Amino acid sequence: MSVNMQDSRAARFTTVCALYFAQGVPWFFIATALVTFLVDNGSMDDDQKLALIAMGMIPWIIGKLVLGPVIDRYQFKSMGRRRPWVLISQIGMMLTMAAFLLVDDPAEDLKTLGLFFLIHNIFAALQDVSSDALAVDTLKDEELSLANGLMFVAKGLGAMFAVLGLSRVLNDSGFQSALLVQIPILFAVMLVPLFIIERPGDKRFPWSQSPAESRENDATDAMTFGEILNGFRTAVADKPARLALLLCTVMWIGGGMGTGMGIIDHQWEFLFVENLDWDSQKYLDTKGAPVFLMTMLGFLVGGLLGSKFGTHRTLTYAVGIGTVMTVLWSVSRSMWNDTSFMLPAWLLWTLVWAIVGANLLAFLMSITTKDIGGTQFSIYMTLINVGAFAGNALSPQLLDFVGGSFPNLFLTGAVFQAIVLIVLLQFDADELKAHGEMNTVLDATDGA
Repeated sequence: MSVNMQDSRAARFTTVCALYFAQGVPWFFIATALVTFLVDNGSMDDDQKLALIAMGMIPWIIGKLVLGPVIDRYQFKSMGRRRPWVLISQIGMMLTMAAFLLVDDPAEDLKTLGLFFLIHNIFAALQDVSSDALAVDTLKDEELSLANGLMFVAKGLGAMFAVLGLSRVLNDSGFQSALLVQIPILFAVMLVPLFIIERPGDKRFPWSQSPAESRENDATDAMTFGEILNGFRTAVADKPARLALLLCTVMWIGGGMGTGMGIIDHQWEFLFVENLDWDSQKYLDTKGAPVFLMTMLGFLVGGLLGSKFGTHRTLTYAVGIGTVMTVLWSVSRSMWNDTSFMLPAWLLWTLVWAIVGANLLAFLMSITTKDIGGTQFSIYMTLINVGAFAGNALSPQLLDFVGGSFPNLFLTGAVFQAIVLIVLLQFDADELKAHGEMNTVLDATDGA
C-alpha cells in the first residue's frame, strides 16, 4: 500500500516541510546571498535592490489572487486534490532556476536577472498556494501549530543552506556554479510529493492504473468560480475572518517577517554592511547560522506554545513583546557599534518574531474554510505580501525622512507593529471558538 497523507502523520509533516524547504533555497539565494554579494561589490544600491525584490514579489502579491481560485476550480482528483498542482509548481521552480544559467554576470544584467526572478516566483507562488491548501486540507486542527512551526523550520533550513552554503559557492566559484548546486536539490524535493500521495486510491502518475476505490469524478466535484466566490463571501461573513483580512494587511509592514521584507528588515544589508561596517561574509555567516538557528528555535517554541495556549493568545503576547523590544533596541542606539550588544539583540528580536510567524499561519489556517482553502488562504497570504512589500517601498523614504537614522527607522517600524497588536486585540475568543466548531462540523460532513 502506498504511503499517503491521510493515514500517516509522518507523511503529512514530511511533505509540507519538504515543500517549505524548497521555497527557502531559491528565494534566499537571490534575495539575500546574491543581493549581499552585489551590494558588497558596489553593483547594487537601495533602489536596485527594491526593484529586484519587487520583481520577485509581483507573483506573490498579484498572482496568488488568481492562483488560489484556479487550484480550487481545476482539480485532478484521481491524483489528489492538491498534489498535481504541487508537482507542476515544483517542476516549474526547477526549470526556471535552470534558466538563470543564461545570465553570465548578474551584476551586468540586473534587468534579465529581475525578469527571471519574476518568472521563477510565478511557480514559487503556485507552489506556496498549493502547499498551503494541501496543509489546510490534510492537517488536523490539533496539528496546525506544531506543523506550521516545523514548516518554517524547514524553510529556515533552506534559507541557511542558501545563505551559508550557496553564498560560499557564489563567492568562490561564481553565480552559475551556485545554480548547479541547487537545481538537483529542487529535483530531490519534488520526489517527496511524487511518492507520497494524498489519500488511499490516488494515482501516483497520470498514466497509472486507477485503483478500484479511486475517485474519477474530477469534473462533477469541481467547484465553479461562481461557487468559489460565493463560498468566500460566506467564509468572510463573520467577524474573525474579516478581521483576519485586516491583520494580514498590516502584519509585516513594520518588519520582523525574516525574509528581508518590511520597513526594518529591508535595511539589514545596508545597516550592517554599509552603516556598521560589518564584513559582508561576516554578515552572511551571522544571518546564515545564528540568526536562522534562532528563527528555527522560535518556530519550534512558537509551535509548542501555540499548541498549549492557543495560536491567537500566543500571537498576541508575542507581538506585544516584539513591539516593546523594537523600541528598546532603538533607544539603545549608543551601543549599536558594539557587536557584543548588537548580535544578541538581533538574535533575541528574531526569536520573538519567529514565534509570531509560526502562530500567524496556524491561526489563519484555523479560520480558513477547507472547501475554498486555496482561494481564502491565498487571499490572506496575498495581503500579507502586499503589506510586507509596502513596508519595503516605505523603508527608503522613511529612512530619508528620519535623516538616515536607522534607530529612528526602527521606531517607525514599531508604530506599525503596535497597530498589529491593536488588531489582534479586536478578536473575540468566543467568536473564534464558534468559528472553529463550525469548521469541525464541515469537516465531519465532508468525511461522511
